Amino acid sequence: MANFATRMRELRKHRGLQQAQLAEALGLAQTTIGNYEQHTRFPDERNLNKIADYFEVSLDYLLGRSDSTLTADRILTFRAHDAPGRTTLSRSAGEYLNRLLNGQQQQAFESVISSIVEGGMSVREVYREILEPALKAVGSMWETNEIDVYDEHFVSHATESLMGQLRSFLVSGPPTKGTVILAPVPGELHDIGLRMVSDFVEAEGFRCVFLGANTPTGGIAKALIEKKADILAISATLTFDVDAVADALRRVRSAASRRGRKHLRIVAGGQAFTFDRTLWERVGADGFAANAEEAVQVIASFAPDAREHRRDGRAT
Repeated sequence: MANFATRMRELRKHRGLQQAQLAEALGLAQTTIGNYEQHTRFPDERNLNKIADYFEVSLDYLLGRSDSTLTADRILTFRAHDAPGRTTLSRSAGEYLNRLLNGQQQQAFESVISSIVEGGMSVREVYREILEPALKAVGSMWETNEIDVYDEHFVSHATESLMGQLRSFLVSGPPTKGTVILAPVPGELHDIGLRMVSDFVEAEGFRCVFLGANTPTGGIAKALIEKKADILAISATLTFDVDAVADALRRVRSAASRRGRKHLRIVAGGQAFTFDRTLWERVGADGFAANAEEAVQVIASFAPDAREHRRDGRAT
C-alpha cells in the first residue's frame, strides 16, 4: 500500500500542479512540499488536514491506509439518485458506509451498528435506516464512477455478513403464513436487496425459500411447485433486464398452472422498477414493492388467508 509521500506526489501530479504551485495554494514553502514528497519530512496535524482538504480526500487515503478517496462528509452528504426524494443519508448510515469504504469492516460493525442497537434501535430499523440506504448509495456511487466495482462488492459482502449475524434477532418462531419463493431475475448478480426482503417477510411468519443469484427460470418454477408456494417475489436491478423478467414470469406461470398452482401471485421489485411505477404491470406481475417494508405488506395481502387483496397490488 502507498505511503504519504507517494500519495502526495500522485495527488499533485493528478491535478497537474508544480511543487511551487501547490506550495502557494497551501501557504507552504516549495522546499517543504519537496521534503514531503521525498519522505524526509512529515506534516504536523494542521498541515496534514489542510492537504487532505485541498485534495478532497480522506486522511486514511492520504496516509496510505485506504484506497478510498472519499471523506466521511462526502459520503454523508451523498444523495443517491435512485432514492425517493433524493434523501440524504443519515449520519449513522454515512458513518457505516465510510467505515466500509475505508476497509474498516469490524469497526463498522462494532462502532456503528452495535452501538446504535445497544442504544435502542431495533434490528428491523437497522436494516431499513442504515443498511438499505447505504447499499443504494454505494450502488449509485459505483454507477457514477465515484468508487470502483471492488468497493461496491466489498460493501455488499460485508453487509451480507452483518445481516447473517443480525438475522437471528429478527426472525423467530415457526412459519405459519404460507411459503414465498424469492429469486432475482435469471442472470441477475445482485441479490442482497431481495435477501433483506426475505428476512423481513420471514420475520412476519412466512416460510421463505431464497434462491439467490443466477437461478434459471426452470429452477424457479420447480421450487414453486415442489415447495407448494403461492407467492413469488422477483427482482431486477438493471432496466435492460425487464424483458427477461417478463419472459421468466410467462414461463413460470405456465409451468405452475400445468402443475395445479393456478393461484400464483407475483411481486416485482428492485431498482429497475422504481423508475417507472407501472412497469410491474406490463411484465405480468400482480404487485410492486419499492423496498423491504412495502414487500412485507404486499406479500401479506397476497397470502392465501388474507381477508382482502388490493386490486392494484400496491401496499397501503
